[in-house]
Amino acid sequence: MVLSKQKAFTAFALSAALLAAAACSKNPTDPAASVPTELLTVNPEGGATGVFVGTPVVLTFDHPLMDGMEDYMDVHEGDVTGSKVAGTCVLSEGGDTLTFTPDQDLKPATTYVIHVGGGMMDAEGDSVDLGDYGMGMGGEWVTDGMMGDSTMMGGMMGGGTGPAGHMGDGWWDGNNSTWGMQFTFTTAG
Repeated sequence: MVLSKQKAFTAFALSAALLAAAACSKNPTDPAASVPTELLTVNPEGGATGVFVGTPVVLTFDHPLMDGMEDYMDVHEGDVTGSKVAGTCVLSEGGDTLTFTPDQDLKPATTYVIHVGGGMMDAEGDSVDLGDYGMGMGGEWVTDGMMGDSTMMGGMMGGGTGPAGHMGDGWWDGNNSTWGMQFTFTTAG
């Protein structure tokens, strides 16, 4: 009798552990049970100063991103509407890291903005949550007012070329009505 109670308890404990693990993972067949993919780290963080001019920009996520999401990250000089910094953005083999390497060192004592599109998707086609951790890393939502003439935004950014050279819907986040998130940093003098 004692042995069967131990077996029952062990089976119950194992079932509880499996349920807890499943609840913490993405489940493509049950969207209600899915945990959103989160932006975990941004380097350099928003508000950083004295950043080395040769520093690559690196973003990490807790789940893999959809192929092509490297197109939804830009670095701009000055502010989010400033000129795009020439360089290469690469999605890691595992899909959970975006790395932007400028073609040339960044200018000294200059402000730059990392812009992450609000329409970024994970490998399962779900929206990436930028805000839960992004705000704590100096992130700021990009609004129409930051993008310049908001009368141009819907027609130009939503389906064509808009300010700062973005294209397509990947920059717009209809859930919170923003153009994604920005992280501003300044290089060392």
